[in-house]
Amino acid sequence: MFFFVPFTNIFWILANLLEVLALLIIVEIIISWAIYFGARGISRHHPWVRTLEKITTPILSPFRALFPPERLRGFDLSPLLALILIQIVQGILINMGR
Repeated sequence: MFFFVPFTNIFWILANLLEVLALLIIVEIIISWAIYFGARGISRHHPWVRTLEKITTPILSPFRALFPPERLRGFDLSPLLALILIQIVQGILINMGR
């Protein structure tokens, strides 16, 4: 995780875009934990936090529909499942680009 392949073909470009998406999901996890634990200066109302959520929510919502956090005692598996799926698709794209 967190490596970028050269921009030499479309498959590797898509793999790099997925890498950026994975990084954004991880940033959202960290931000949500910071908000939950009461970090000062971070709020869901900040424009950059809302923008981050607008980017990641379409990716995470199908996983949240399959495994609702309410049924798992508040534990949200959607970021973990999304990151696993991103890694699988990245591997396929990188192999297709060879």
